[in-house]
Amino acid sequence: MMRHINNLVKELEAYKPELTKKGDHDSFWKRSLYEARKRPLNEILRDLEYPIKQAQAFELNYHGFDETPIQAYYIVPRDHEGHLPCIVFFHGYGGSKGSVSDYMKWIIQGYAVMAVDCRGQGRSGDFSNYSSDEMGTWVTKGILDKEEYYYRKVYIDSVRAIDFACSRPEIDSERIAIMGGSMGGGITLAVAGLDQRPKLAVADVPNMCDLGLAMQQKFEGSLTYVEKFLHRHPEYIEQVYDNLTYFDNLNHAGNIRCRIRMSAGLKDLICPPKPIFGVYNHIDAPKSIEVLPFSGHDTNIVSHIDHTIAFVNQYL
Repeated sequence: MMRHINNLVKELEAYKPELTKKGDHDSFWKRSLYEARKRPLNEILRDLEYPIKQAQAFELNYHGFDETPIQAYYIVPRDHEGHLPCIVFFHGYGGSKGSVSDYMKWIIQGYAVMAVDCRGQGRSGDFSNYSSDEMGTWVTKGILDKEEYYYRKVYIDSVRAIDFACSRPEIDSERIAIMGGSMGGGITLAVAGLDQRPKLAVADVPNMCDLGLAMQQKFEGSLTYVEKFLHRHPEYIEQVYDNLTYFDNLNHAGNIRCRIRMSAGLKDLICPPKPIFGVYNHIDAPKSIEVLPFSGHDTNIVSHIDHTIAFVNQYL
């Protein structure tokens, strides 16, 4: 019976799609980072009285790409000594950073944590103006123009989170990890491609992978709104697909240098496994991928969580 699973995994391991990277891809992102870093972070930390005594928690506010205030938690072990490794977390589409208690398995081991609310989600606002915003959801905001597209700002906001972590005197800037699932996994891949400072990355069932194929294979999730937009506006199909190449992790994969762990569920209807493998197979860095044969868009599995903890402890 296992041969059917093994044969499918072999097919996925052999899938290496052609890149869709435009000639100005790297210069576009270099310019985007430069524009963002011309402005200060203007970070504000406020003590957060939290009932778990082992953690010292703060509410963090820092300026993202266009000076949008990005909200986050910054949590360190109370009474820590020396420099701390830091894990930066990005949440899934329509989610939030959750509760401080969600990160205690890391705090009790001596890690600092930064958990970011993506712009327009959780408690973060979005100061941007979008010339195309008719679907009422983030994935199509500004989708006709790469300069104003939502994910341009999200990726830069997330790199700025690394800027904050590296600015803290208690953080060991050589021991920073980035982690997320679904949209958070897609952000993790993009940040790993845009910024060489993270030592480690964990991207579970990531979105924004091999988008041409993902648009064909998905049945649920945020890309369905792109599909609905193009159903209304078939005249924009080529323009949208061209713009999305700048945000497709297929075209960021070759720039990833840190050690990375990914996962894919073979029954995932939101982020199908083949597009994820398309990105994974283009990564030329120390890497591993956990295949979950009977999982959909879900990695809340005891063994998977335990493997992730072991991976971070071994390499960070």
